Amino acid sequence: MKTHLAAVAAAASIAGAVAGYLIAPSPGDASARPAAALAGGTLHVALNMPAGDRAKAARLGYNLFDADPDEDDIAALPKGGRALLWVGNTTCGDFEIPTLSAFAETVKRFARDERVYGWYLSDEPNPDECPWIVAKIRQRADIVHRYAPGQKAFASLTDWPMRPLEPSATHLDLIGLDPYPCRTDAAGCDLKAIDTMVRQADRAGFPRRMIVPVFQTFGQSCNDGERNWRLPSAAQLRSILNRWDRLVPSPAFDISYSWGHQDEWACPTLADADGRGGLPDLQSVMKAHNLRRTGPGRAVPTRAPSRDPAPDPAPSAGPPDAASPCPTPQSTGTP
Repeated sequence: MKTHLAAVAAAASIAGAVAGYLIAPSPGDASARPAAALAGGTLHVALNMPAGDRAKAARLGYNLFDADPDEDDIAALPKGGRALLWVGNTTCGDFEIPTLSAFAETVKRFARDERVYGWYLSDEPNPDECPWIVAKIRQRADIVHRYAPGQKAFASLTDWPMRPLEPSATHLDLIGLDPYPCRTDAAGCDLKAIDTMVRQADRAGFPRRMIVPVFQTFGQSCNDGERNWRLPSAAQLRSILNRWDRLVPSPAFDISYSWGHQDEWACPTLADADGRGGLPDLQSVMKAHNLRRTGPGRAVPTRAPSRDPAPDPAPSAGPPDAASPCPTPQSTGTP
């Protein structure tokens, strides 16, 4: 589950770490940078991370960072790090960049920056509640492919209906799957929930190479909302990683949810779980996983983007005026 990065940046600014938005439509502003030090192999991202924590996370093997579409934010990434730019919506809410023309100009600004790995277009879209979300995701994925070939169009899915979001309907390159198997109502973790959601994606037409595993690195013992999930132990997290390794052995990247706190949904999180204060040392578990799965650095070729403007879509039914609240993480394993 993705948090609006402006909120993360606001909290981080108290400690001197600030990340901001810059969405001025000036195509081609971001110049290409040398790519020799960029990470390859399976990349690793931990969501909801303040900019001030990135250096620490890089030492744990994280090399993909959720970032704003902002030149300064991307330039401040750790050496070799790449950016997954949050420009999406949550469930049926509004998109961060509402119009397609403004989104296209933003994509064109970063199309030649090889540090930009991809675009996070939607978090847990629910086509049952808002069928129009499928077309809106597809329009944005097509813009990424048109102006920034090689960069990825990504959305994170949960156990709501997936078939309407099939590849031919959304044109996504990669999808996250977020079964959270460790619940407060059981001492163990239900690893079958992972199998169930992967099979659901199989039935919806997503090949395994498109799947991005989402690992549970959060609990709900100090958050303000519901208390349905608990932080896994170190051994339980290893079991989660092993199950994912069996199902999706070579993903393009993987996600740890969550690094930072979310007041309503996630506390404690991976940022806390360093073996102190009575919490398990999940950071060491993830460091071992990340460094094992990270390949050697590789150069990423750049491509000149098209300069043709993207039109706004024809008027159609759209999302409500106010964005839907971030939903409770879905992990029931029910298709």
